[in-house]
Amino acid sequence: MFRLNKMLARRLRMICYCRADKPTKERKKEMKNNIIKYLASTALAVGIVGTVQATPITGSIGFTGSYTQNGGTAGNLASATSFTIVNTLAHPIVVFDAMGMLTGAAAPITFASPITVNFSPGNGNLVFPSDVQLWSATVSPLTYSLLVTTEMQTFTSGIQINLAGNGTLRDGTAADDTPGTWQIGFGVTGSSFTWQSTSGSSLPDGGTTAMLLGAALSGLALLRRKIA
Repeated sequence: MFRLNKMLARRLRMICYCRADKPTKERKKEMKNNIIKYLASTALAVGIVGTVQATPITGSIGFTGSYTQNGGTAGNLASATSFTIVNTLAHPIVVFDAMGMLTGAAAPITFASPITVNFSPGNGNLVFPSDVQLWSATVSPLTYSLLVTTEMQTFTSGIQINLAGNGTLRDGTAADDTPGTWQIGFGVTGSSFTWQSTSGSSLPDGGTTAMLLGAALSGLALLRRKIA
C-alpha cells in the first residue's frame, strides 16, 4: 500500500509539473512574439522618422564680386584661360537675392577658383573637375553648398563669358541633397572685371529660380550693350 501511494504521489507530481509547464511555455512563446512585434514596430518607426526628416532644399541664391583674368590679352575674355575669383576684406563676395531656405545666407562664403574658360575642343566643356564644390554659404546653423555635376560654356565674346550647368544643393545631411542648377557670368568694362553667379533648386518654386537666373544674365547683357 505504501509503495502504491508513493507511486501515485509521484504520478501526481508529474501531472502537476506537466500542467504547470504548459502555461510557462505559452507565456514564453507570447513574450517572444511580443518582442518580435516590438522590434518590427521600432524598425518601422525609425524608417518613418528617417523619411520625414529628409527635407529637400528649396530656394535660390546669387553672388557677385570681382575677378582677375589669367592668360590671353588683358580685357579680351575670349582669349583668357581662367578667371580667379577675388574674395578679400577689401573686395568680398557679396550675396544678393537669396530666397527660400537660403534667405539670410552670409559669411563665411567660399567660391571655387580659379575657373577655367575657353576650353580646347579636345577637352570638351569641363569647367570644373568632377563633383567640385562651386560655393558655400552659411544660414546659421547650417552651411549650404552646391556640388557641380555638369557644366558647359554657353556664351563667349571678348567682353562676356557665361557658364552654366546642373548641380546638387547640400546642407550637410545626405538625405536632404536636392538637384539644382547654376550659372556664372563674367563681364569686363574697361579695367573693371565683375562677375555674377546664381544657383537654385530644380524643385518647383513658382518660377522664382528661373527669374533670378534670367535677371543675372540680363544684367550682364545690359552691361555689354552699354560698352559696345
